[in-house]
Amino acid sequence: MSARDPATPDEDRIPWRAAAAAFASVLIGLGLARFAYTPMIPALVEGGWYDGAAAASLGAVNLGGYLAGALAAAPLARRVPVATLIRIAIALTVISFAASAVHLGYGWLAVWRATGGITGAILMIVAVPAALSATPIRRRGRVAGLVFTGVGLGVVVSGQLVPIAAGFGVVEAWVMLTVFALVLGVVGWNGWPREATGPAVGGGHLGVPPAATGAALALIGLAYALDAFGFVPHTLFWADYVARTLGLGLAAAGASWSLFGLGAAFGPITVGLVAERIGFGRTLVGGLVIKGTAIGLAAFTTAPWALAASAAVVGLLTPGMGTMVAGRITEIASPHRQRQAWAAMTVSFAVAQSLSGFAMTEWYAVSGEHRPLFIAGAVALFLGAIAAALTLRRR
Repeated sequence: MSARDPATPDEDRIPWRAAAAAFASVLIGLGLARFAYTPMIPALVEGGWYDGAAAASLGAVNLGGYLAGALAAAPLARRVPVATLIRIAIALTVISFAASAVHLGYGWLAVWRATGGITGAILMIVAVPAALSATPIRRRGRVAGLVFTGVGLGVVVSGQLVPIAAGFGVVEAWVMLTVFALVLGVVGWNGWPREATGPAVGGGHLGVPPAATGAALALIGLAYALDAFGFVPHTLFWADYVARTLGLGLAAAGASWSLFGLGAAFGPITVGLVAERIGFGRTLVGGLVIKGTAIGLAAFTTAPWALAASAAVVGLLTPGMGTMVAGRITEIASPHRQRQAWAAMTVSFAVAQSLSGFAMTEWYAVSGEHRPLFIAGAVALFLGAIAAALTLRRR
């Protein structure tokens, strides 16, 4: 078998076509289907489609769909060729945006928000390992960073374009998102490795010994779930908090959400480069502490600098968290366990995110208060940092 054989990628060659396809898939599935809805919430309220509680609950429905997709992704990937499954998910995501532009009531939009959640989870679980499986070990941090940058780009674009499009109408905003997703779908349609399955690389050389791998993976899964619980206030309520609670309007909310997106765009690459120097384990612990601090900051001050810092730092470490966890798995798990571990952690993330979304939406509907949500989020991140730190001691 030659050094150039796709099954044994050399140490320097990066599969750019697969990386670009995964980047586009993650951008569609998470950057748009998940995070573009955040700036849509105040637009839906001001456009008279729904009140604030109903609009927020549709965001929680999307999180529930993400959970369903996370549970279904691995079984589907065993029965359907990976490239085919990715294409189906891309097509359904585009359709969900187009259908959302038709105002047929809460139930109709709930169905399509759930659909976007399902397809987003499938794209995350299937597309990311498919790209990493064709990537040399030493280049994996950079490729993972590139792929997860798609989340940030989706946030930046939606933060800028949704308020502009919503100025013409809610329907126009949905149509704009449909067109953007369709263009990205063309990029993500091809370029997948022929034998795309999931990470099939050496691991365990930087992390824990085999006997402790199960415990370490459980702790990382717990940390990832706590991150999912804690970041919901920013990713679901932030734009509405800035626009309506603070009274700063749609334009300011869009600008603040774009700061989140700028952070998210640079976060994965930054995290990947840091992890190449100090390891994914230490990077993960530090990232959880910093992210928790940034979330908590929003609970105690509304100063412009604090709002900007909170949005940008949480953005930096939102897709960056996926990079850290995916990389940490390759450090502590053997090759045959990596795909299973990633799928299981994505499910745990989805469960915590969904529970948090519904619980926090219910709290907001009753109290109308955002600040307690930020405090709860910060506490969850700090607990996650403790869980992740325990894996560093299991060497």
